[in-house]
Amino acid sequence: MALTGTLGDFSVPDILQLIAIQKKTGYLTLKANETEVVTITFLNGSIVGADSLNKRLEERLGHVLTKSGKLTREELTKALEIQKKTLQRLGYILISENFIEKETLRQALAVQMQQTIYRIFRWKTGDYNFQPQDVVEWDKDNVEPMNTESLMMEGVRIVDEWPLIEKKIANFEVVFEKIPLPAPPIVDERTHSSSLEDVWGGFGGETPQPKKQPKKTDDGIVRLSQDEMSVYQRVNGILTVQEIIDQCGLSEFDTCKALFELLNRQLIKHATLVGEADEEEEEEKFSLMQGLGAVAIYLLIGWVAISVLLIPFHPLDRFPSGGSAYSRDHHVISTRILLHRAEAAIWVYQLFNGELPPTLESVAQEGILPLSGLADAQGTPLIFQVGEDSYTLAAKSREGKLMDDLTLYSVKSGQ
Repeated sequence: MALTGTLGDFSVPDILQLIAIQKKTGYLTLKANETEVVTITFLNGSIVGADSLNKRLEERLGHVLTKSGKLTREELTKALEIQKKTLQRLGYILISENFIEKETLRQALAVQMQQTIYRIFRWKTGDYNFQPQDVVEWDKDNVEPMNTESLMMEGVRIVDEWPLIEKKIANFEVVFEKIPLPAPPIVDERTHSSSLEDVWGGFGGETPQPKKQPKKTDDGIVRLSQDEMSVYQRVNGILTVQEIIDQCGLSEFDTCKALFELLNRQLIKHATLVGEADEEEEEEKFSLMQGLGAVAIYLLIGWVAISVLLIPFHPLDRFPSGGSAYSRDHHVISTRILLHRAEAAIWVYQLFNGELPPTLESVAQEGILPLSGLADAQGTPLIFQVGEDSYTLAAKSREGKLMDDLTLYSVKSGQ
């Protein structure tokens, strides 16, 4: 009798446990959506096969073997050509052509099957269907039957610990780099990967805080487990998490767990890529320019406010003074203040860039001058012209005229 239902009725561990206890033989198909479909093959309650619709086992096998250096691309290409002609299993061809050792193939197949099975433990919704069979097809030569209950217990542990790993490893495109150490780490066979419960101190709290593991022992040497060392050696600031998974030959969970523990022990850190470093440097420069620009602008605005009160007596005032009607005009006084603010912003721009701005808008784009500073008191755009070694900053009169005695500011660069 077929066993059919939804993962809302029975969880993945419940389904596997039922099949294992009854020592069933057949095919279990789980479907999360149209592309996420996994088929697990059972023989007397043990798992002897696991395949995914979007990640076929044999396709993934060749990819992983080449990435891990066990197989060359030329060998894989030749094996795939033979498979296309003969329809034989890829594993059989790789061994018969002496491309890899039989034990290497067994280990690779076991890891790929485990990864496929562990991935479905994180499914929250989906359908399942188990079809019992008297006989099932499986690779008897290269696959050792796996204990379903052991895989089930490991899968449950992964489900519990994975959310903690995701706090530091958001996706498989993340890149890590080593933190310099006085001496290289060594492999200590007595060192084993502790559970994340040991690292985080349990799962009862809403915001668990990690226990800091010592980076070094008393003799100053960092000791790693075999898995941790395999992952640590591939951390180089270039490889992504997915590429490390492909190369080290461990499952997704074991690789990410090792990375998590290396992060927690402060042996590695998130890498800063070249583009990101340039962006950070630009952001720091932009923030600094904004800060210094704001200070300079406010200081000069204060100076301008005082100088306006002293018109026409201020000795440094470059504007027309005396009996000019414009000196008593609110439009002229307000525009003078705006011009002084623009002058200060131009000075800050030149200080950081080593040259005059091509336009007044470019000063605003640097965040030094607000957009409102591009116009006079009436909202008419200021006039800004750059010469070889000088610039002219001016505003039009209320009537929209520009005359020599109404050119409010003209100065050589650096004066």
